[in-house]
Amino acid sequence: MMRNLLLLTLFITIILTLALTSQPVQALPEYSTQTGEPCATCHNSPSGGGLRTPRGQAWVATGKPGAVPDLAESLELLGVHLEVDESAYVTVPESIPPAEPLRLKAGQARAAHDWLKDYEGN
Repeated sequence: MMRNLLLLTLFITIILTLALTSQPVQALPEYSTQTGEPCATCHNSPSGGGLRTPRGQAWVATGKPGAVPDLAESLELLGVHLEVDESAYVTVPESIPPAEPLRLKAGQARAAHDWLKDYEGN
């Protein structure tokens, strides 16, 4: 009898501790409906909840408006300033000459064929 009372007291204590120390969930599916964005827009987890992406952080910082800021705007709102050196990006010329056909001599062609036939891939 005493043991049952002790177990019941312990059970009630655990339940009360969990109820009083748990925090409410703050990520809601309604936010996805409100903004028209999937949960992964604002959260690292595709199903929502947990750590926020920069877009999610900026959205909360701006008072949860009807639209989530794009990434560039979010970074600016969060005080991140990126400098891009455009010369680091190479543009492809408008016209790329076609590749020339591979020309092998008879002995080379057979060796290439045998090698490719036995090749197992990457």
